[in-house]
Amino acid sequence: MEGIFFILIGAALFTQSWYILGLYSEGRTMGVLVGGLGVLALGTFMLGGAMDATLLVVNDKADAVKVLKETTALKALMIVWVAYTFGVAAHGIWEFEDRAIGFYSGLVAVVSLIVFLFFAIELRTIYSDAVWLTMAAAPAVLTLLAAISFFYLAWQLMVLRLVTGWFMLLGSAAVVGIGLVMIGTDIA
Repeated sequence: MEGIFFILIGAALFTQSWYILGLYSEGRTMGVLVGGLGVLALGTFMLGGAMDATLLVVNDKADAVKVLKETTALKALMIVWVAYTFGVAAHGIWEFEDRAIGFYSGLVAVVSLIVFLFFAIELRTIYSDAVWLTMAAAPAVLTLLAAISFFYLAWQLMVLRLVTGWFMLLGSAAVVGIGLVMIGTDIA
């Protein structure tokens, strides 16, 4: 489910990047698409994933605590990004202020950075290189996208519009690619 989640969040960011680049004539189109993808991402959060299933198989209490930490970090990342998609959808549908999404992007960037650091440090000692690099790469890219969105939307730096749009376009493709790798190789 983690791979599907990253695909859906990547698709939502891809849709938002089109809006930032001015390729949608109105924000409602973006709002409906991002809201639908957010609902689907919420479904992946609620259904659980491979890390949740690992808790059922672990016999050692210390290993169970490690898996629980990893699951909690991933769930926190999922919660803030699902809330982000709902905020972007509300902004598009009801034409709310952009700055609120920008300031929330700052919180999302901090949470994504913490999850990236946790995965990069903790998973490196437990799993193989392919697993920890893949699980750490997605939060790293999401951190970058949230941070650039923060500077563009919260501070209203219009000079960053095209930079933000293109970073979100290419970064969302990277997040989708990471999700596809996770699904294709059954990493998570």
